[in-house]
Amino acid sequence: MILPKQSLTVSLIAVFLICSPTIAESSSPTAAEILSAIKADLKDAGRLSENKIEVAVESGIVTLIGTVVSLQDRQIASSIAKRTRGVEAVQNRILVERSARSDSEIQSDVQKVLLINQSVEHPPITTEVSGGTVGLLGKVDSLSQRRIAEFAAAGVRGVSEVDNQITVRMSSDRSDEELRAEISALIVQSVYFDNANIDVQVEDHVAKLSGAVGSVTAKERLEQVAEIWGVAAVDVSGVEVNPDKLDDSLRKQRYADVSDESITDAIRRSFEADPYLFSRVTGIEIVVDQAKVKLNGTVDRSFIRTRAGQLVHGVVGVRRIANQLEVEYSEEKPSDETIIEETQQALARSGHLDRREIRVHCDRAHVSLYGLVDSELEKRVAHSIADGVAGVVHVNNSLAVEAEPSGKSDQQIEKDLNRKLKYALLDRSDQIDVVVEDGVAILRGHVDTWLQWQTAMDLAVEAGAHHPHNMIRVRYHPPHSGMRYFIPQ
Repeated sequence: MILPKQSLTVSLIAVFLICSPTIAESSSPTAAEILSAIKADLKDAGRLSENKIEVAVESGIVTLIGTVVSLQDRQIASSIAKRTRGVEAVQNRILVERSARSDSEIQSDVQKVLLINQSVEHPPITTEVSGGTVGLLGKVDSLSQRRIAEFAAAGVRGVSEVDNQITVRMSSDRSDEELRAEISALIVQSVYFDNANIDVQVEDHVAKLSGAVGSVTAKERLEQVAEIWGVAAVDVSGVEVNPDKLDDSLRKQRYADVSDESITDAIRRSFEADPYLFSRVTGIEIVVDQAKVKLNGTVDRSFIRTRAGQLVHGVVGVRRIANQLEVEYSEEKPSDETIIEETQQALARSGHLDRREIRVHCDRAHVSLYGLVDSELEKRVAHSIADGVAGVVHVNNSLAVEAEPSGKSDQQIEKDLNRKLKYALLDRSDQIDVVVEDGVAILRGHVDTWLQWQTAMDLAVEAGAHHPHNMIRVRYHPPHSGMRYFIPQ
């Protein structure tokens, strides 16, 4: 099975794009270079090309000003700025236009997505909506559940802002040292921080992190990793955004130190810390052989199966995964007709897909999606939404991405891709050559990890290339031997 794509918004299905930080040049870009890179990337983002967004850069702080038609567009603009090399903070002052949907319609949909959210079985969350702004009130068991509730509400069509007033009930008796050890282990085993040295301290259940990461995006992900059950707050003010302070020798050592046993422990640790997986860990068997992972067992949602695979891919040292988890719905199985109706309603609620007509078929709980979408992002969002519908055991995503010509010459695509690799891929280990022929980007060279390999692929598509050929080799540091290469299959 191929290691998964990381997209520009991978936090929405989990997610926005999180690039592994570092770069081939040690000199920091100027404010003018940062400004130029962000403006060019905003122009490349199809959804944002219709909007007028002004960008200002001063002392590493980016300010975004303008108006967009949806909260999703606002988030995408912010994610582009946050991933860019040289950016230390982002002030997003973009306004979202008022939707034609009524507050009562929006509130009804927000309540539905919170009710079906798999991270909180019975979410005691109260919603209020005024002028498209959603207020969330209530108590949950962890910071991650609080964040997930906000993410779910923000994805509803017509929501212009989320005011998250949810509090975390402190019911954990875990010690500060136990919390510190778990957070540290989760960071060290993560492919997103494999060359970052992060110090973790916990006092009175407040986690304080310090060190350096390569981007604002990475800093936000670091905060999310620390939001485990038992933590009351996370302080990342001591984390500096500076890719020049990352240590590639750490990455080499961490890959050299992995064993099948350590990978197994890391995967189980990820499952137990995840707000979706923690209650289902006992039903999942993890088998690791020469860094190739096999998941066996039964889960109650297709989404949980997908989530388990995503967590495995995030562990340092994993080379392949065979996700053989079966989906068995624990309650009375809904009919195919009910699944179709629920899927259609879920797709209609999404702010990402409000302009799309997607046909839904279902045969014995196997859902198929048909139609045209504008981007790979929309295709992935639709898949994730269908994956989370109760009763679905498999999603066949046959959505076609509308192939509109980018209008770029081969020379321009090559120029744009090289810019993106410089400002968004960010790794000193990269040696990537780009050639574009008839709109097809051919990538050759070497990177350290599968995450960089996939990010380069995604950036090629973002630059306007069609069906890029990724011939980049991935360095891998197996235990007890020298450097080897493999090409992801």
